[in-house]
Amino acid sequence: MDAVKVKNFIILVLVIVNLALLVVIVRDNMRGSEQRREAIEGATGILLDYGISVSKDAELGERTASIYSVVRSEEDERYAAETILGGAEMTDRGGGIVYYSGMLGEATFRSTGGVELQFYGITAPTTDDPEAMALEYAHILGVQELPGREGVKVREGESSTDVEVCCAWQSSRIVNCRLTFTFKEGKLLYISGTRPLGQTTSEQETAVIDVPTVLMRFIELTQEKGRVCSVLEQLELCYTFSPTAFGGGSLSPVWRLATDTGDFYINALTGKEEAVS
Repeated sequence: MDAVKVKNFIILVLVIVNLALLVVIVRDNMRGSEQRREAIEGATGILLDYGISVSKDAELGERTASIYSVVRSEEDERYAAETILGGAEMTDRGGGIVYYSGMLGEATFRSTGGVELQFYGITAPTTDDPEAMALEYAHILGVQELPGREGVKVREGESSTDVEVCCAWQSSRIVNCRLTFTFKEGKLLYISGTRPLGQTTSEQETAVIDVPTVLMRFIELTQEKGRVCSVLEQLELCYTFSPTAFGGGSLSPVWRLATDTGDFYINALTGKEEAVS
C-alpha cells in the first residue's frame, strides 16, 4: 500500500511539474508574440515617418523557408519534348545545350533552366483558350504556376497573344523564373523562358531575417537608391533560382516588397538587395 501511495505521489509531482513547464512555455510564446507585434508596429510607424504607408492587404506575419538544391533531369526534358513535339530526336550540342526535333517543331533545353520551343506554322497546335493551353504545356515542362491571379498573365496584342506563366516552388513565387507562350490566330508558335530544374537533391532549413528587419532595410534602400514610393502593397517571401553551368542549382529565399512604383528584392539570408532580371 505504501508503495502505491509513493507511486501516485511521484505521478502527481510529475504532472504538476509538466503543467508548470507548459505555463512557462505558453507565457514565453505570448511574450514573444507581443514583442514581435510591437516591433512590426514600430517599423511600420517609421515607414509612415518616411511617407510610406502599409496596405492592409500586406501580410506582415513571420514566415519560414528552406534552401533547396536542384538538379537537371534529362529524362524529364526528353518526356516534355516528345509529348509536346509529337516524338523527337535528341542532339547534344555541348555546353549543357540539348536540342530536340520532332514532327511539330524543335526544342532547346539548357543546363541553366532555359527553354525554347519553336512550332512549325502548318502543324502548330491550335486553341480558342490560350491560357488553358499554356498551363497544360507548362505542367508538361515540369512547371507549377503561382497560385492566384498573379500566376498567369494574358497580354493581347494587335496580331498576337502572349501568356506569361509565373513559376512557383512550394506554392511560393520564383522571382526569376517564368515562361512566355506566344499565340497568333489561335496557334501556339513559341515557348521561351526559364524554369527551375526539377529534381530536388537536398533541403536545408534556414532562418530568414524577420519582418521588422526587412522593413527597416527597405527604408535604407529607398534612401540609398533615391527611389520614391508611397505605399508598400505586398510583402512576400519568395525564392530565387541560381543555376550553375553544370546542370545544378539552388532555390534560396528572397523577400519581395511590392510598392506603388515597383518591386524591391531583399535577400532573406543576408539582408542585401537582390538583383532580379
